[in-house]
Amino acid sequence: MDTHKIWNGIKLGDSDSFLALYDAVYTALFRYGLKITSDREVVKESIHILFCDLWERREKLPALNTDPRYYLFVWLKRIIFKQRATQNLSLDDLFDVPVEDSIEAQKIAIEETLERDDALGRAMSKLTRKQYRYIELKFFHNKSYEEIAAIENAAIRTVYNVVHEAIKKLKGSLTVLIVFILSFSK
Repeated sequence: MDTHKIWNGIKLGDSDSFLALYDAVYTALFRYGLKITSDREVVKESIHILFCDLWERREKLPALNTDPRYYLFVWLKRIIFKQRATQNLSLDDLFDVPVEDSIEAQKIAIEETLERDDALGRAMSKLTRKQYRYIELKFFHNKSYEEIAAIENAAIRTVYNVVHEAIKKLKGSLTVLIVFILSFSK
């Protein structure tokens, strides 16, 4: 994916480029957001705000010499901080407010997230269409096996089997990444 070309397309008002960027970076942004706050709803809302702002400000977007994903990660972080600041937090919640990391620590976190996202994308591309869909529903949309069965009009046992086979297929090359994904499927 040529993110610079997509970025420039967005600046010109190309909605296909906007959708391509959204599809390409949503998962990585979501994972990065979860490093900042464990509140999944705040992360989803913040990503929504980011993309609304991105489209509204498309004509004023800067020309970037680096990967636009870095720009989006920093933008997301700022939105999450603003979201958290506007919430009425209790004393206990104040301990959960993230502390600003150094620029180097932020860059390392972004790099790690992008590397995981790229590795996951390569591994997921090797799955069958059905395996890909079930894994996506189970781990990225947090659906239960019963919900997946209803959505896909399949038997629950079939869903279990397809997810199991997909995980087995991914396991060989992505053992560490699988543990990471499974940690978010609670």
